[in-house]
Amino acid sequence: MDIEAVLDRLMEAGVCVWLDDEGKLRIDKGAPEELKQLVREHKQQLIDVRRAQDFMNRAGIRIICLPLGHLALAYPLRTDMEELRWAAGVLRMDSMPLVINDEALEWISPEEWRRRQVARICEEYRRERSRKAAEAENHAPVRRRRV
Repeated sequence: MDIEAVLDRLMEAGVCVWLDDEGKLRIDKGAPEELKQLVREHKQQLIDVRRAQDFMNRAGIRIICLPLGHLALAYPLRTDMEELRWAAGVLRMDSMPLVINDEALEWISPEEWRRRQVARICEEYRRERSRKAAEAENHAPVRRRRV
């Protein structure tokens, strides 16, 4: 059985497999024995797929659409090319061209993006308050004392 068919069967049954902190393959406790046996039979392939997915996510590899509509794997400059080629092969993406992220874009996680958005909004709010305070100070009527 092909690894894609194994992953499809697991997904249809709602059963997850993952790598724990030690790199061991784990499966949901409530999984049927039939699926557990299927996972045992394809254990190394499943481990390779999960490791390849982890590498792609950790390294910031993205699938992008090129100007003529073809897809490519875009990678940051710091990427280990041997590991990228291995992961692309395991995930059957090795036919896709590899392109460098040459637009000086910075790929960040969604959590980091949210944090930066909050910081940007707070900075804009602070600037607006300062600007309004300066305007109020400049337009305030000058009070004269009576002597």
